[in-house]
Amino acid sequence: MGIMTNNGDGSSSTSTPQPDQMRGRRVDMTQGHLLRQIVYLSWPIVTASLLQVAVGIADIKMVGVIGSDAIAAVGMARSVVFTLIAIVFAVSTGVQVLVAQYSGSGERANADATVKQGLITIALATLAVITPVGLVLSGWIMAQLGATEAVMAYGVPYLQILFGGILFIMLSFVITAALQGAGDTLTPLILLLFANSLNILLNYLLIFGVGPFPRMGVPGAAFATIISRFLATLVGVVILMSGRFAVTVHLRRSWAIRWDLWRRIFYLGIPASIQGFTRNIAFMLIIKILSLTTAAMYAISAYTIAGQIRGITILVGLALMAAATTAVGQNMGAGDTDRAAASGWLSAKLAGGLSIVAAITYALLAPALIRLFSTDVQVIRVGTEALIVLAISEPFLTAAMSLSGSLRGAGDTYSPLYISLVCTSVLGPLACYLLAIVLGMGTVGVWIGFDIAMGAQLVVLAWKFAQGHWKKLSVT
Repeated sequence: MGIMTNNGDGSSSTSTPQPDQMRGRRVDMTQGHLLRQIVYLSWPIVTASLLQVAVGIADIKMVGVIGSDAIAAVGMARSVVFTLIAIVFAVSTGVQVLVAQYSGSGERANADATVKQGLITIALATLAVITPVGLVLSGWIMAQLGATEAVMAYGVPYLQILFGGILFIMLSFVITAALQGAGDTLTPLILLLFANSLNILLNYLLIFGVGPFPRMGVPGAAFATIISRFLATLVGVVILMSGRFAVTVHLRRSWAIRWDLWRRIFYLGIPASIQGFTRNIAFMLIIKILSLTTAAMYAISAYTIAGQIRGITILVGLALMAAATTAVGQNMGAGDTDRAAASGWLSAKLAGGLSIVAAITYALLAPALIRLFSTDVQVIRVGTEALIVLAISEPFLTAAMSLSGSLRGAGDTYSPLYISLVCTSVLGPLACYLLAIVLGMGTVGVWIGFDIAMGAQLVVLAWKFAQGHWKKLSVT
């Protein structure tokens, strides 16, 4: 039987779903050996994640030459940026889930139209809300986080530059989500390789003023990020308009708002946006708690460095989360709930297993890893402590992220939100504060509190996924 589809220009057509109907480099998660398909789908995302970590490490390493205040400034500013841009998850998550399910059911026209609406939505939200709010409130937010005068001097300009060009970062999220939802994870990897290579090069040129380039210091790192993201996003838009990849943006078809797709995108994505926003608020609260300890700015610098190192496993978790969303979404679209469930559990096991290896590495090499970024004795001491204690939570964190992605792929975006609110946004900061400040454990109490929150989150998510209520949901 044919499927009536809206072509995005007001017309409709009848088409018969075919497994190979979606174009480009894509992995079809509805058939084939499940483990092999998940590996094919996830390895480019894992590699892209590691490239993203490389850029963060390069930023901190180069900025670290300036001093610990510069490192703290970049760490604080990034926590602010990723909190205020959480609105992108309302769009990128909705786009990825819908494109995955439309891909599974063979509805190419609706998949393509979803991508176009996602780009329109994020452009309007960024230009009307995120950029102006970020520019105006940069200094105030940094002050509320407890930044000293020296840290403010570095952090505020860095933050304002990022907000000035944040549109390109936001659009890249949507482009990546769309391609991943269709099963094409290789193209986003190539785009990110281009962007990150350029970012690292520009970091070196602009931070230190090599050759004809001005010596800009910390702001140079922000300019490097924006310029590289702008060029990569430009290439990404050209790719989407070419018609040769898994999804297409038709330039000549109508760009009118389709409220039916907006409603579906936001229904699926708003919980993820709220979850991302509240989670980053929780991380900002942890930074505030660290500023109340005796180590203060040394602790924040150490936390920033440890975060970049731990980013290897965190971004592996994000990669498996994206893979799980696509795998479960495609199988739900194809009506195979048993294969969807198997995809979710297998993705979580892979995420946890990879993280155990990384966690052991962190714990064994902690002092040497921290010394790569700082020679300050206090920063090395606290950073080593952070890596060793936080290593315990790595498998919990990444497996939980993967299960969250599985539930979202099925259309259940509210359960991960509620669980995150309780465990990450409430239990986490509360445990950190009680242990670190009330019980006087200092920075060690912060790391233990974080471990407790991540362990609780994994247990509740596994219980929810095992219940299987998500198998009855329909979002397309």
